[in-house]
Amino acid sequence: MRRQCLLVVLRPQLALAKNLQWPLQGFVLDGSSYRDVGFGDWTGFYDWLRDANENVLGVRYWLRDDTEFLVGYAKGLGYVQADQPSHYIEIYFSQRRGIVPKLSSDQDFLYDSVFRSDDGVYAIGFGIGGLSELDMRSLQSIEIGWAKAETAIK
Repeated sequence: MRRQCLLVVLRPQLALAKNLQWPLQGFVLDGSSYRDVGFGDWTGFYDWLRDANENVLGVRYWLRDDTEFLVGYAKGLGYVQADQPSHYIEIYFSQRRGIVPKLSSDQDFLYDSVFRSDDGVYAIGFGIGGLSELDMRSLQSIEIGWAKAETAIK
């Protein structure tokens, strides 16, 4: 079984990285080292956000008490919708926001580890093993500067 994950790096300009295998202890992205913060390989459920054509637009990450701080951290990021009372954040991979709730309720829980860089930037690694081939094609088509992450930590 391939255990691929998608890294979602929560910095002012969203960065996505793929082609890494989980579990990860850490990774290097753009010269910064990110390390697992110690919450474990599973930190809550996540839903892939889809539009009416079943294109993946982003991810809804349901928070636990120990990850609730991410609401405050991500609130100022233009591509994140943070909702404290509902205990989740929605991370959009483009400007598109037209999600269809019926198509956006996966409740995946393969892998979702939280990482922090030496300079305080957070990232989440989401297991993508439950995504279909169509989902993967829609992810590939997202017009974003895909980042290249390496598993070696400096």
